[in-house]
Amino acid sequence: MPQQQLIVNGIAQVYKDVYGRGPTKVVAYVHQDVVFVVLGEINTPGQNHLIAIDEVGLLNTVHSRIQRSLQGQLVAVIETTLDRKVRSYVPGFNGPDDCATDTFLLEPQ
Repeated sequence: MPQQQLIVNGIAQVYKDVYGRGPTKVVAYVHQDVVFVVLGEINTPGQNHLIAIDEVGLLNTVHSRIQRSLQGQLVAVIETTLDRKVRSYVPGFNGPDDCATDTFLLEPQ
């Protein structure tokens, strides 16, 4: 299986284990010392409800905390798949647009 697909599967599984469902659209890009993962349709029904009642700030705070708490597991997916060390993890989330990113900066080879 190609490395990108292993990354996609691993990252989606980490989110599924915590949220009870994973993102339905995930794409991974590996370029030199960067891995960029785009996650779409990531919101749970509860997250969509927070958006509907104009609690986007709360949604961002909660999602950001959870995303950061998953750093070790997400980094492990990348390091195991690529057999390279991650030097920095940079998460991103946009609840109203139902998407997130996980960016991993790798140690130079």
